Amino acid sequence: MEDNTIESWKNKEIFNIQLELNIKELNDNYPSHWLDFIQFLNIHKPQSMLDVGCGCGAFSELCNKEFPGLKYVGVDYAEEAIEIAKEQWKGVNFMVKDYKELDKEFISEFDLIHMGALLDVLPNGDEALEYILSLSPKQVLIGRVKLTDNGSHTSKYLAYDKITTYAFNHNQENFIKICKKYGYDVMNLNNNFYLKK
Repeated sequence: MEDNTIESWKNKEIFNIQLELNIKELNDNYPSHWLDFIQFLNIHKPQSMLDVGCGCGAFSELCNKEFPGLKYVGVDYAEEAIEIAKEQWKGVNFMVKDYKELDKEFISEFDLIHMGALLDVLPNGDEALEYILSLSPKQVLIGRVKLTDNGSHTSKYLAYDKITTYAFNHNQENFIKICKKYGYDVMNLNNNFYLKK
């Protein structure tokens, strides 16, 4: 029987819930991983960013508030997410695109590739990481990486009390090894990883 868990995020209700939460966070209190993101960008000062797995697009507004000169583009494999993002954050460049559709030419247009919650909701987080790094991005920021001393593995959980999705855990040693294999220096802040050649 085919596992359709990977399709579970193609759900408008979920992204509306996510948007409502993100708007509250934008107006009231940034979560800790947003503060880590801001800290990294303040240090490394990219001029452009591709947000891979952008969901409802709230990071576009975070960037607009904190880094108004940053050129932001968001991509997500879920049409439902991009539809909501375009409606909510008018004038921002969002497009429906799976990470597997990215290529070197497109990636090279950006100073920074951001993956906020991409690798942790895939069944194959290590493979996805390898694929992105094989495209030779200049800088990569990966948010909220789940690490383990055991072998890389995935489990499933209920997100937003609505959908079953993946939780991918990277073997810590292997995660660093993959980054080094592609020539990246690795900086870790609260399991948010900044990679640069």
